[in-house]
Amino acid sequence: MKKIVTLITDFGTSDGYMGAVYGVLKSINPEIDIIIITCAVPPADIRKASRALINSCSFYPDETIHMVVVDPTVGPKRRSIIVRDERYYYIGPDNGVFTPVFKSSSDYECFQINNPKYRLTTGSETFYGRDLFAPAAGYITLGVPLDDFGPKINDPVIINEPLPEKIKNDIIGKVIDIDFFGNLVTNIPADMVKQDSKFIVCGCKITGLSKSYADVEAKQPLAYIGSTDYVEIAINGGHAANYFGALIYEEVKVVDYNN
Repeated sequence: MKKIVTLITDFGTSDGYMGAVYGVLKSINPEIDIIIITCAVPPADIRKASRALINSCSFYPDETIHMVVVDPTVGPKRRSIIVRDERYYYIGPDNGVFTPVFKSSSDYECFQINNPKYRLTTGSETFYGRDLFAPAAGYITLGVPLDDFGPKINDPVIINEPLPEKIKNDIIGKVIDIDFFGNLVTNIPADMVKQDSKFIVCGCKITGLSKSYADVEAKQPLAYIGSTDYVEIAINGGHAANYFGALIYEEVKVVDYNN
């Protein structure tokens, strides 16, 4: 079976950065199957990259190598790491982007990448995706042991996102993502709400959970359980973030959730 390497980056498609990463991977192992999950993460948006990873990675075969290159502090002062959990490898900067992996895995190992043997000798300090992460991914597909890349570490960076709060009969949640369509993704899990729950966002009340956009009239708001099993707020045929004027960490309240 071919080895799979996936890519999540903020490189875009206009400057050849993705092509350079492809070239390094294929030069090390021409049999690698490379899949772009996205190269359109907003520049340096670690939170968005992290969500792209956790929303997609589990659908790949075991032993897939997930490479994430979104890093506002690129350079030698920030560690580069390889993470191995029960199913996958993850390669990228130690900046918190792998937080969902650390929180969802009961058994992971983490190694720093600092062995010069496994980086481009003509590399720079501003393109670690090409010069460090791609070589590491390529050599893993050839069977290089993880401890050959560098020492094991026990203190990877973890970013703590806000959790929903229960206050009397209400749940106070937050918008933690705004997707491409403008839908508001909250941190309120499906098991905290009921079919007839009432939601308030930016002063607007939404009664009940919908199954699909078609459950409400055009240009009307709705709440539903999204594909990641969390409450989302949308506008049928519209852009919820613009409609509500909502931003990341906007409050979303579930009122009288016990009733």
